[in-house]
Amino acid sequence: MISFKLFVEAVHNAIIEASNTLMDKNVGLLDKYFEEAPTNSDDTTGETTGKSLSPKTVMLEYPILNADGEVETTEIQVPLITMVPLSMSHIEKATLSADFDLEIVDDELQLNFPRRSDGIFSKKGKRTTGSLEIVIAPQESSEGMKQIVEAYESVLKRQIS
Repeated sequence: MISFKLFVEAVHNAIIEASNTLMDKNVGLLDKYFEEAPTNSDDTTGETTGKSLSPKTVMLEYPILNADGEVETTEIQVPLITMVPLSMSHIEKATLSADFDLEIVDDELQLNFPRRSDGIFSKKGKRTTGSLEIVIAPQESSEGMKQIVEAYESVLKRQIS
């Protein structure tokens, strides 16, 4: 048997951990599209001012029309973050269904997960039934992330214009 309270806390903690795992994956976008820049140091104290990231870029040959109306190519630096749709996820809903018996022991609600037999000739033995449904949905990018991507897109547009 397990305390109902402990059971609910365990399920809650498991969902929080799963959500944190998804958030870590979302934060991993920084590693995917940015790289650590050389550290800056304060000229007066020599202390570093913190971690600095710069966008990972690719150099592309881009066609342009010259003054004579002929097509030439020029190289443009394209931040990778402007080339792909950013997809983040979060747990939208978690539903847990399980068969259990309730019992009050020492004024505390207890759960007992009974073992079910698949039949007299079953090779599986006894089992407890239950189901878990977790809905993972896309999440809007934060305003900060949207503004950063828009700024890099603006720089890209200026290179092309």
